[in-house]
Amino acid sequence: MQKFPSLQEQQYVKARLRIHSVARLAGRLREALVQPIAKNDNIWLSIVNKGFCTPPMNALNELEIGFNAEILAVEIADNKNRYASVKITGKTLSELCAEVLDVLKAEFSVSPNITAGEFDNERKMEIDPEAAQEFLLQFVNFSELLNSFHKGIPFNDGIKSQIFLWPHHFDNAFKWFSGRKIDEIDEYMEIGVSNGDEMYELPYVYFTIHPELRKMNTLDIPESAYLHDSGWQGLLLTYEAITEKTSAEEQAALINNFFDAGFKGIKRGFSKR
Repeated sequence: MQKFPSLQEQQYVKARLRIHSVARLAGRLREALVQPIAKNDNIWLSIVNKGFCTPPMNALNELEIGFNAEILAVEIADNKNRYASVKITGKTLSELCAEVLDVLKAEFSVSPNITAGEFDNERKMEIDPEAAQEFLLQFVNFSELLNSFHKGIPFNDGIKSQIFLWPHHFDNAFKWFSGRKIDEIDEYMEIGVSNGDEMYELPYVYFTIHPELRKMNTLDIPESAYLHDSGWQGLLLTYEAITEKTSAEEQAALINNFFDAGFKGIKRGFSKR
């Protein structure tokens, strides 16, 4: 893992909003191309080392559609060694969608049942390459740490979902279920990383608790984290707290401690309902 970059909020937010819009486009394309097995099953994306992409679509020659933050382009590929890329810079999301649809039809014989008119046709997407690289670095760093924590949870310890990058909320997360029901509601926590939202513009790491605990003040709070109870209940570690650490090793240790201590503390909270 590399050191997390210091982010200029205004520059980061502009890049994040543009990249988020591309994630929504990728999610919508997969939604139109794959028959869902269950609710939302075909919407999620995965983080890769240069950005994000759809999982391979088996019925379409393992077609993948993704975003490459290094070249600022939508990339399309399949198992027949077909590849195409569409630059995003200077285009509205509607124009980008139209061009991607043309490429899918002409080069991959695929025609999703969506129209470019579903997407914004007002704002041109301009992303500063340096901001895109900073976005990518924090994006991949967090993904690496979250994946490591996820793998470390034993299979006999509750039930854990896969890690999904959700294109609408633009967070990368998984759920851990205790296996109990509280008032007929599954007891679980969600563990993930948001790339920022209307509440916190910069990225943050979080736990959410379902159903809510009545005695949050009994939870042990991991270093530099705090309780959150406005709109959702859980624990939160801000990006500012992470970048106060001066080395990549210290930053990773802080985030790993947040995952480990937060997970154990919420499990104890579940057991004391």
